[in-house]
Amino acid sequence: MSHVNPEDAMPPAAVSAKVMQTEALELGFSQCVHAMERTLYATPVGWALAIWLVHGVVPRVNVLQWLALFFVGWCAGLLMLRRMSKAGPRFAKHRLGLLVVAGVDGMCWGSSVLLLMTHDQRVDAWLVIVLCGVVSVNAPTYITYPRAFRVLAAALWLTASASAVALRARFDVAPQLIAGLLVYLAMVVYTLRSISSRVIEGIRLQLENAALADQLRQSLVQVKHQASTDALTGQLNRRALDLALDGLIVEGDRRGRMFSLLMLDIDFFKHINDTHGHGVGDLALQSVAQRIAAQLRAGDLCARFGGEEFVMLLPSTDLVQACEVAERIRAKLEASPLATEPPLAITASIGVATYETGMSAEALLGAADREVYAAKRSGRNQVCPARPPRNS
Repeated sequence: MSHVNPEDAMPPAAVSAKVMQTEALELGFSQCVHAMERTLYATPVGWALAIWLVHGVVPRVNVLQWLALFFVGWCAGLLMLRRMSKAGPRFAKHRLGLLVVAGVDGMCWGSSVLLLMTHDQRVDAWLVIVLCGVVSVNAPTYITYPRAFRVLAAALWLTASASAVALRARFDVAPQLIAGLLVYLAMVVYTLRSISSRVIEGIRLQLENAALADQLRQSLVQVKHQASTDALTGQLNRRALDLALDGLIVEGDRRGRMFSLLMLDIDFFKHINDTHGHGVGDLALQSVAQRIAAQLRAGDLCARFGGEEFVMLLPSTDLVQACEVAERIRAKLEASPLATEPPLAITASIGVATYETGMSAEALLGAADREVYAAKRSGRNQVCPARPPRNS
């Protein structure tokens, strides 16, 4: 019996939503790792505050024991978080390590009850305030992964409660401390959970918006490509040719930049359609377009002008150079039959014209077109320039 993946039975929209939710949770976890690393760097500020509060009241040995315990846990946690950050935090791989770091941090803060309290009631009250402040400061750190905060809160409460029970002989308010911390931590956990769900939902929506924006960009690129490309040959269409030609004329008038234009007409193309059908004729056009494009240089443009005619724009090219390119194209078309069925031997007549300041697009196209007909009248399969090259 074949195994069926449950996702295969889900509609595409549901699969996409599930993927986005997973990516949001993954991103939230990564953000939590980096936030925890920054928070741990600020932990010594809490140490300094606690030491300042207990100075002269709590025995120095207790303070040093608490600092030593905390320093070891702090270094281990920071090292683990650095490794996660360097490797790129991954939920499946690093979640246990993150929970351990959170739990150790909570235990270290909770140990302050055992090592720093029961020496002065006023100091004890201030230390309880410090513990509540630590919880409040840490809450935003875990906003994108609240499970780690629950671990921290549970570790802090259990350690503090166990310490209070151990010190109950000289700790009159142990029950009140245990109950008070429990209520406070429960309220923070509850509040953080509701806020966290909205933050994760916001991340998911951001990812969806980013995906939609990317799809829109791809669609716009595709539409722009389709709007400027001839569907049959894959070369520029007439509209794109007109825009490119106008741009070259503007550059020519403003900066005196030279360019040339080739107009190519396939010889006896009507005979191909009449003899072999338009399907073979379309394949012949595609093959001709590929051969033309293969002979052009970087920056040159090729467009299907209409029917069996192609126009090539050659920026920064004088008439002599344009004739060389045209002759290379003509020879390549004549060299071997096209890869059609049946194979077709084909030639082309090419007219060449070079832009001169003040010429319009129509005038330049007309000059090249006249030379195409001149080539056909002279026997076809040849290149005719609008003005003979000086060194010819």
